[in-house]
Amino acid sequence: MRYAGKACRAAMDMAANPEFRVSALAPLEPRPETRVGLGCPASADRVGLKPSGSQRMFLALARKSAVKICLILCLLLISASARAQSGIPKIGILVQELGRAQSQAIRGLTLELQHLGYSERKNIHLETRNARGDRNALQSGAKELVSKKVNVLFAAGTRATLAAAGATQEIPLVFVQPGDPANVGLIRNEADKPRNITGVAAYATETTEKRLSLLKELVPALTKIHVFFDANNSAARERIAATQNAAKKMAVQFVAHGIRSGDELKTTLGNLYSEAGAAIFQVSDDLVESEAEFIFATARQKKVPTMFNEEAWAIAGATAAYGPSYLEMGRHAARIVDQILKGQAPAAIPIVRSSKFDLTINYRGATYIGLRLPQELLKKADRVIR
Repeated sequence: MRYAGKACRAAMDMAANPEFRVSALAPLEPRPETRVGLGCPASADRVGLKPSGSQRMFLALARKSAVKICLILCLLLISASARAQSGIPKIGILVQELGRAQSQAIRGLTLELQHLGYSERKNIHLETRNARGDRNALQSGAKELVSKKVNVLFAAGTRATLAAAGATQEIPLVFVQPGDPANVGLIRNEADKPRNITGVAAYATETTEKRLSLLKELVPALTKIHVFFDANNSAARERIAATQNAAKKMAVQFVAHGIRSGDELKTTLGNLYSEAGAAIFQVSDDLVESEAEFIFATARQKKVPTMFNEEAWAIAGATAAYGPSYLEMGRHAARIVDQILKGQAPAAIPIVRSSKFDLTINYRGATYIGLRLPQELLKKADRVIR
């Protein structure tokens, strides 16, 4: 489209330029050559030569005709460009916020699409709506992408996926989300999922035992874990139960702290006293995660290790994190998008289970609270923050 515009502007400039002449159509009548000064021929302008009245009229008409022709060519170019643009598949990307996880998922999506032969504005167009943490903006962003008639919706994160699913039952929706899609109400079960929905899920709760075992490697003397959760959130029960079972299996004392507000969390954590062998073990919970900065600062002050479930938390201050690779989930999602663009129905594409989980260790934070990290664990880590 922009090239058509440039061509039109150039043509219009040429037609409107006073220097433009249609000399081939209306040559000036030959005039006697006039010499000026040292015998140099003078230009017509310098000696006051002008075209005759009939020639001026002819040239004016010619310029008007040229302008009309240019306008017609412009319209034809714009129309052809618009038709070409309309044939390019559009992917609508929806995120609640552009945090580390969402950025990595989108990066994985775009990298794999490039690997599959797609190029932005050449044979695919990506349009992103970032709600910046605003739930209302998330809903309106989903509706806006649907109104633009995108070919596929890509949603990164549970809330974005639910918003996209609520906005359409027709446009294919490919999601990337950390938990079990059935547990958040996205699908009933894998055999009975909506016809337009598929994607990549990490089923992160199933890795609770693995995450706790890594915490034991990080803190060999581990005897107790403190788990904070929103007491008003019924969805937390399964995650709490999975953590309690894992702790029982590893002979680690499980201490649950049900809280109902950020202030209550701060009071409870503030009253927690330091003891050898104790750590904070996070389960996915919006209320608790909204106070992550306070948790990290207080745990650092009390010298209590923290184990969280995504790389972003270790970057933000947790001692360690073990969770799904959003980059890899984005790559998986791109392959699903490719299948859909080539004609496969979303209902026929099974939900992919994320197979890559990353261990991130905050070496700086761990050494500050006095942990001596085993070399074997550092070698095992996918990323060490020093």
